[in-house]
Amino acid sequence: MLIKTTYFYSPPESFSKGKIFISDDEAYHLTKVLRAKIGDEFFVTNGIGDVFRARLEKSHKKGIVAEIVDEVESMKSPSLDICLGMGIVKPKLMELALDWAIQLGINEFIPLMTSYTLKEFRKESERYIRLEKVAIRSMKQSKRTWLPTIYPTIELNEYLKKYRQNFDGILYADYEGVPSPPKRMIQPDRRILLIVGAEGGLSTSEKAELNEYGAVPVSLGNTRLRTETAAVTIVTKLLVWTGNI
Repeated sequence: MLIKTTYFYSPPESFSKGKIFISDDEAYHLTKVLRAKIGDEFFVTNGIGDVFRARLEKSHKKGIVAEIVDEVESMKSPSLDICLGMGIVKPKLMELALDWAIQLGINEFIPLMTSYTLKEFRKESERYIRLEKVAIRSMKQSKRTWLPTIYPTIELNEYLKKYRQNFDGILYADYEGVPSPPKRMIQPDRRILLIVGAEGGLSTSEKAELNEYGAVPVSLGNTRLRTETAAVTIVTKLLVWTGNI
């Protein structure tokens, strides 16, 4: 039997000499949820662009061993590199936004502490682990082959000072922003940083700092959106502007 409903994930270091070792949640999903048997085949990605057809060979308490049958052609990625920085909100809403954004095609995700981030959300120790699990799940569900990078929480102004030079352009969600970004930011192979504030948006000082770094405010429409909705909307709009949707 060939399982086609989803991809499975195993990191690059688990591939060796034509074999793949799959552990933890992935092995459980394959053998207990989908009830795969010895000899059944499935698709597995290493998270760095490759997909393989594999055959279940052994199953034990620590995981499963599969034999690589063939390498298959993977889904084409968007023509630009998208990093989404999102102001921290309730964990379930962060995870929902990340899930949708990965399905659309982002490559990196940064939980941002902004002026309006609520204090109880600033020091949540398990946030990073949960977001990584969401990233793996969403990558598999959408049949992507690149596992997006999830970064530790950081202050918005600190991130801009350290990493602004890594991007070809920055766009941030703003009710009074322009309807579309300049053409230089929507060309193929650009690396774009998208910023969405926490509940309440971005403060006046944060917008001023973003403007100093050459960031462009973009409008997401005439209605006021929740943070998680705004995050998904700005990703979608960028993909539409660049012809990837």
